[in-house]
Amino acid sequence: MEIPSSALLLHSSIVEDPLTSMRGSSGISISKNWILTHGTALSSIVNKSHALSTFLTNITAGELTIVPKTLASQLKFRVYRDPSVDSNGRPKILEHIGGVAAAWTCPLLKKTFDDFFETWNFSKSSDYDDRFLRSMFLLVRVELDVSIVEIPAIEQELSCLLSHALRNPTRGSFVEIESTPLGYPVFIGSIARGVISNVVGDDGCVIMTDAHAFPGGEGGPIYVIPPDCKRRIISAMVIAPLSWCREEWVDYTFGANLAPCLISILEKNASRLRPSITDRENANEALDRSVVLVRSGISWGTGVLIDKDTGTFLTCSHVVSEAPEREISIVMGTNNSNSRVRAKLVYRTSENQPYDVAVLRVNPRDVDPSLRSVRLTDTPIVKGEPVISVGFPFSSRIRPTVSSGVISKSMDCALLTTCCSPSGTSGGPIISRITGEMLGMVVCTALSMDGTVVYPRISLAVPVTALSEPLREYLRTDNPDVLQALTCNDAIVRKIWNFYPYLPSKL
Repeated sequence: MEIPSSALLLHSSIVEDPLTSMRGSSGISISKNWILTHGTALSSIVNKSHALSTFLTNITAGELTIVPKTLASQLKFRVYRDPSVDSNGRPKILEHIGGVAAAWTCPLLKKTFDDFFETWNFSKSSDYDDRFLRSMFLLVRVELDVSIVEIPAIEQELSCLLSHALRNPTRGSFVEIESTPLGYPVFIGSIARGVISNVVGDDGCVIMTDAHAFPGGEGGPIYVIPPDCKRRIISAMVIAPLSWCREEWVDYTFGANLAPCLISILEKNASRLRPSITDRENANEALDRSVVLVRSGISWGTGVLIDKDTGTFLTCSHVVSEAPEREISIVMGTNNSNSRVRAKLVYRTSENQPYDVAVLRVNPRDVDPSLRSVRLTDTPIVKGEPVISVGFPFSSRIRPTVSSGVISKSMDCALLTTCCSPSGTSGGPIISRITGEMLGMVVCTALSMDGTVVYPRISLAVPVTALSEPLREYLRTDNPDVLQALTCNDAIVRKIWNFYPYLPSKL
């Protein structure tokens, strides 16, 4: 079996020239005769047929279901793979005919979307059909009669795909998405790159990545690129290229982690094939060892361990704005319900005041032994340096989420990065991929001039160079008065942090 690649599927009801149509979906080419795609490939037609809608909604989760012959004519697709160019350099797209032979609803995805993503939206319309199709996989048979397909043949194809799938994708791994943006055939095989930002849900069935995907990319493969960069290992399938959390646009792509999803349907081999969680957890420890969750009232943010011996943490002032009325607590590990400890507010800058910094302290005996103090950089921060951000933008119940980017602008008083930093990331570190040192602390993202649009990839951070001297003096003297130096009254710095005359900040 060749390494699975991407494909494009256009429903047979589309009669326009395929070179101008923009209503297709992506898929994973498992073999010459089989394509695996996502249930949203049917979102444009499911409401037009009561029989089709009834069939799909009645599929039992975890049960591989053959499509009845009576629906075969409604589930035909034109399939495009391996685009080339003609003698004039114009796109030459080879077309095949295929039909949906089987479908199944993944119980792991269903439970995860019902529980963890209950309050999320994945399209502006966000109707019922989109919700139940989000946990569904479709198997399309190409150039062969779908009426004679049998379950054992399908299980064999899925087993072959599973044999190529990465079992334990880890946060921070480089990934590549291959899909057809907007479903436009000329764009077939387009790629985007980023990192795995988090792995969540039952058996880690959902992958978050900061690699860009667009509508039409649903069903496309997500590959992990090993450090040697010599090959790609298929890991996941795009299931949601757009999402909104707490009414805020989230610039992450969500994918179905193929290994646990395939194992859940291949139940006969489940005990032998189930991936080990231990290896994944060990690989992730490096990303978590200096980062904690900070809670104050009903809100939360991210904190960084500055000094383990004294229990000193750094976060944003706005994260603890409800103190002292509301108690501040630090959660040392999201997997341990007993890890929450009370924190003392040592100092914080005033509202709307650069640098939006707060210093917290806990009893050193309460610091989780697995945590370690972050290393603050003492070298100049260079524009273009590759970095990652680490924080808790979505939930207090999962491990930190990471995003890759670069330092897009470096100033003495501010860093601009391309990391994706939605609400909840505030207080989290910007870490150099080269040295592993902390370069800055995430404070906010940018807003449009009218305040209606948040740009999660315009991330503003306080550089360590503006924080390190007051922090080191405080750790040396244990005198909180020296932290007054963290408050900056410079008019130029204030103007920069208010994005005047450009974009207003969240300060």
